[in-house]
Amino acid sequence: MAANNIMEGSVMLVLTRKVGESILIDESIRVTVLQASEGRIRLGIDAPPEVKVLREELTKSWSNAAPSKNGEAEALPPSAYLP
Repeated sequence: MAANNIMEGSVMLVLTRKVGESILIDESIRVTVLQASEGRIRLGIDAPPEVKVLREELTKSWSNAAPSKNGEAEALPPSAYLP
C-alpha cells in the first residue's frame, strides 16, 4: 500500500516544529520532536494503548512480522528524550 493510498481524498497538513514542540491528533495522540540532527528526526508518540502505531515500512510485511518480546511497544526511559 503506497502512502498516497492510505487516506484517499485527504489533504496533507505540513507543519514545522522545533525540538521539544508537539502536535496533537484528535486530542488523544501527541507527537513530539525529541531530536533533530544530520537530516534525521526522532519522534516520541504518546497514544492510547488501543491505537496501533507502526512505521510505514512495517505495514508492507505486517503479516510476516514478528511481534516484540512481549507483543507491545517498549517505552523509553525519560533520559532517552533528552537531546
